Amino acid sequence: MTSPSLAVGNHLRIRCSTCKRVQLHLITALSGGRIDQIQCKVCQRARKYRAPKGADASAKRRREEAAEAVSPEVTWKKLMDASASKSSIPYTFDKQYQLHDLIKHDTFGLGVVTSLPGPDKAKVAFKEGELLLICNR
Repeated sequence: MTSPSLAVGNHLRIRCSTCKRVQLHLITALSGGRIDQIQCKVCQRARKYRAPKGADASAKRRREEAAEAVSPEVTWKKLMDASASKSSIPYTFDKQYQLHDLIKHDTFGLGVVTSLPGPDKAKVAFKEGELLLICNR
């Protein structure tokens, strides 16, 4: 079943390949619940409809990411279990950290270093989520 915005005779605003500008287009044909043909209201050129680049791919990617999404707390628990034998290091911005170090932050609590994106940065997974902290200064 098609939605009211996907009906022959309705309009949509997209870039016209002839006018080279975003123009109002008339939907002239549908096929299988999708727009098949459109016509520019300015130059009157009729053409096959092509979805904007990345429209289908980005929607598919968002659905996949949502299905695979794991809460930060679950990730944090797994990392904490793996680092259970280590003792925690109090966080200070002048200390250099290693991957998988267990850090005790005054505000965020216990966390585990997950990556070192730069010489003075450490990504740390806390219960509330992952944060980028400064270090080695």
